[in-house]
Amino acid sequence: MIEVVSSPKDLSTWDSEEQPFYLEVFGDPSPVLDTDYAEIVPPGSDGVTSAASTPVYEYWWTIGHPGHKRQHHHLLSGTADNSLWGNLAEEAAHIYLMFPLDAGWRVKEIVATVKYLSPVHNQESLSERAAAEWQHIQPLLADASSIASTLSAVPPAAPFAAGAAPILATLSRLQFGSVPTGKGGYDWYVEKVSTGYSKARGVMQGVMWTLPRDMFEDLGSRITGSLAVSFVPNRRQDIDEEWEPRPGALRAHAVVFPKDGEPVWNPSQSSFLEFHVTPRQPSEGGGAEPKS
Repeated sequence: MIEVVSSPKDLSTWDSEEQPFYLEVFGDPSPVLDTDYAEIVPPGSDGVTSAASTPVYEYWWTIGHPGHKRQHHHLLSGTADNSLWGNLAEEAAHIYLMFPLDAGWRVKEIVATVKYLSPVHNQESLSERAAAEWQHIQPLLADASSIASTLSAVPPAAPFAAGAAPILATLSRLQFGSVPTGKGGYDWYVEKVSTGYSKARGVMQGVMWTLPRDMFEDLGSRITGSLAVSFVPNRRQDIDEEWEPRPGALRAHAVVFPKDGEPVWNPSQSSFLEFHVTPRQPSEGGGAEPKS
């Protein structure tokens, strides 16, 4: 089952006059570990590897705000100050998703997205860009599927191709409905980031999204993005202790940049929204079935 955390904790108490936007994080709290992450060619496979059973999970963030378009004002209970949303900097927002390194597991980032609902204001340009991106993926997907289907007849012919088709199929499914970048799309991008040591949180690493102003103007007052990951068990060589996966927290916060004035954070620059995750080994029961 998908679980969700938000800031404020109870969204029914959200007051846009006091907090210009809310932040949500949601996903599967009990993902299955990929115990074969480092295994390129499984034993007894005759040189053929498959990624069909690799569990891949998607974790979403959402930021919502009242916006500055007059047609939405009847939805507001008060007279919120919307000057922030009509006065955004060109680089309008950063959203962070951070994972711990000290819980007996790590994540392998696969693909990041920003989601949109079709049709939007400049749908024709977005459709052209999305079609162009699909043209890059489609031949690879077709070739991988074709090669994989022939490997049963000639097993050692292409050792790594059998796993390519499910991987590319997963990527194409995750990217479907994602906002294209570059010409004909929006200049959004992601970066891998890490933090320094903190006694409260330890060292964290994750992904930061940078969103441009025109995305807020065209896509509406609720923007959602996601990060697809697999969970990998790990144990420190220099510490003599029995390994087990421990609960950890996916931490998130976001900042919006006005053209003039101070950045606006949620929850704050030094605090995070925490989504608790307890990975489980493949043999364990309970929880939701893995998505792959």
